[in-house]
Amino acid sequence: MKSIKTLIISLAGYLLLSLPSAAQPAPCAPGPVPPDPQNKEKLESARIAYFTSRMDLTPDEAAKFWPVYKEYRKAMDEARRANRGEFHELRRMTEEGNASEVNMKKQLMDYIDGCKKDDELERLYLDEFLKILPVEKVALMYVAEEDFRIKMIKMWKKPGMEKEPKPDAR
Repeated sequence: MKSIKTLIISLAGYLLLSLPSAAQPAPCAPGPVPPDPQNKEKLESARIAYFTSRMDLTPDEAAKFWPVYKEYRKAMDEARRANRGEFHELRRMTEEGNASEVNMKKQLMDYIDGCKKDDELERLYLDEFLKILPVEKVALMYVAEEDFRIKMIKMWKKPGMEKEPKPDAR
């Protein structure tokens, strides 16, 4: 078991270190670079290795956990993608400043309803995770998610972007 953990940690380290160089666009490539499916696979492999190690999943727990977690991530991604459109419409309305109060209120309600769907999914899947893992490991999953997200942000952050932009002084 110890050698499996060492292997997983080594693999995660290798993948995490190789992602920044693989994620860099070609120097002369104009415009945004389309996502590379290979990088997505590396990211998912790194996530699996990191979570498995951090949560100390047994092979039996991992076999039950990963299918449910992938289903959870897919459902959350779909809900957030759908709500992103509501947010962009809300942003457009505020920037243009010509929306009626009724339309603005309706858009706010649509956006908040989308946020509620995220909460409902979180609660639904929390129950599913608790059916297959002890509560300590479920809690570690949420901690691992946030830690992994922060590591990825730091890894991909460009030099000089550490400071938050200052709001326009008007």
